[in-house]
Parts: sequence; structure tokens; C-alpha cells
Amino acid sequence: MSPVQQYWLPGYGLSRHIVLGHIHYFLGPSASVRPYSYQGREGYLITGVPLTREQIEDLATMSREYEKQEAARMTSQSHNSNANGVSSRQSSEPYINELIPIETSRGRRNPEPEIRGR
Repeated sequence: MSPVQQYWLPGYGLSRHIVLGHIHYFLGPSASVRPYSYQGREGYLITGVPLTREQIEDLATMSREYEKQEAARMTSQSHNSNANGVSSRQSSEPYINELIPIETSRGRRNPEPEIRGR
């Protein structure tokens, strides 16, 4: 098993409800996750063993289904939804939810560049 570490997971295609509600299923009860902005991009700061690509894809699939259900519920058209309408990801799509290890010892959420006097 990989060692516990802190890393940022890009939030593209991942529902906050799914990530926050299901992270313990994937990483165990000692894992933690919170919304986090890294270099101007929204995502999640996770403390735990690294998620595998398959786990991230499972979260993305669950997120798509959740968002589809919520959209149908919000528009009161859930009776028109097709139970077999699961969209599949194209294999030619780039994989953009790579894990990015980050150093948070400075205690700043979004470090700003140092400005030098002239």
C-alpha cells in the first residue's frame, strides 16, 4: 500500500457532493478531503493514500450520474430520463485529472510571487 500523502485532485468532471461523500469508500476512514484552489484551478485537497486512475474514473462516472439525476430532479423531468442513457468517455480524450503532490508547509493557500523592490 502507498504511503499517506497530501495531494491536489483537479475538480474537472467531479461533483463536490460525490467526492466529499465517497472519499472514505475509496481511501478508508482516515482519509480527508476538502475543496481547494491550486494555481487558480478548483479541485480537492486530499490527505490519504493516492487515488488510482480507476478510482478517479469511478468518481467521475458517479459524478456524471449524480449531476444527471439532479438536473432531471431540478427540472421536474425525471420521468423522461432514459435509464440506458449512460454516456461513455471517448478513449481519445486526454486524461486531465492527474494527481499533483503539493507542499503546504508555508500555510498559504495560493502563494503569491515575491515582489522585489528596485
